[in-house]
Amino acid sequence: MNKRVIFFALITSLLVLISACSNRGGTDTFTSAPNTPFLGGSAGLFIEFEEGSPPEEVTDGGTFDFNAVVTLRNDGEFNLQKEDVKVDLIGILPQDFTAVPEDLDDKHPDDDLNARRRDSEGNLIEGTTTFVTLPNNNDFFTFAGDLKGNQEFTFRAEVCYSYQTLGIADLCVLKDLINVRDDVICDPSLSKTIHSSSAPVQVANYRQNVLGVDKVGFSFDIVQQGNGVIYKAQEAGVNDPNCPRGARDRRSKENRVLVTVDTGLANVRCTGLDGGNKGHVQLVRGRRSVTCTQELDPGRQDFERPIEIKLEYNYLDNKDARVVVKHLVDSP
Repeated sequence: MNKRVIFFALITSLLVLISACSNRGGTDTFTSAPNTPFLGGSAGLFIEFEEGSPPEEVTDGGTFDFNAVVTLRNDGEFNLQKEDVKVDLIGILPQDFTAVPEDLDDKHPDDDLNARRRDSEGNLIEGTTTFVTLPNNNDFFTFAGDLKGNQEFTFRAEVCYSYQTLGIADLCVLKDLINVRDDVICDPSLSKTIHSSSAPVQVANYRQNVLGVDKVGFSFDIVQQGNGVIYKAQEAGVNDPNCPRGARDRRSKENRVLVTVDTGLANVRCTGLDGGNKGHVQLVRGRRSVTCTQELDPGRQDFERPIEIKLEYNYLDNKDARVVVKHLVDSP
């Protein structure tokens, strides 16, 4: 066989093989396994009213029945149980729309909300989409009154949910922190990349420095990037969606984040975290810096290890829908 024919046949086979591998498993496929822990971004829960629920226009006099259906989709990277989410409908007087006030408060979605994630091959798996139907699945809104003319009302879905952010960065530890060789595995005095899971509150700007022969320091920023309101989580590992409405309670809990720093090593202390590695901090203008000190074993060797920074908080977000109630004019 002609050598040129053999060569082109081999090239064609190789291109077919590459194409098959790159297209396997759908469009959101990486050609190799991802080497970062998170998808990243600033998304948490996506909130939307279903199209036509509520409708843009209804009529008065009890002539038009309708529901308000809130769509929730977890676009972040923290799994939520349905009990971790509460939906309230405000903006209207429930009795005007023949609804019971209790049916519009503290409603849970139909399903748990799994986070967006990648599988081991890098394929993107979207977060769960679920719904909340108001006033409920068996009853409807209807405007029973008799208006003098058309009137617009605001249906606002307020969604309070317990969420978490994880930040991961590398801690550089050397046997000799003072006389750093050129060929060491890492530099203990350089800023380093920090990976933050997708959430409306982010961990950013990780820095490390040498504080002594057996001591290193590191710091990071907590930054709000979503448009909602942050409220204090009750305690570590307890998801209790609580977004207060009273002015005094709001002031005491607003913009407070529970921070836990885990280096996997003993003797880490962080300013503002009750003198240890866990505590609440308050964000000012959407930001707060945390500085930590890590004491080291004098008999150590050179190594790097991941630091895990966990943020826990309640988050309040909302979505509005406008409904025009049209007055039906009586026939003359």
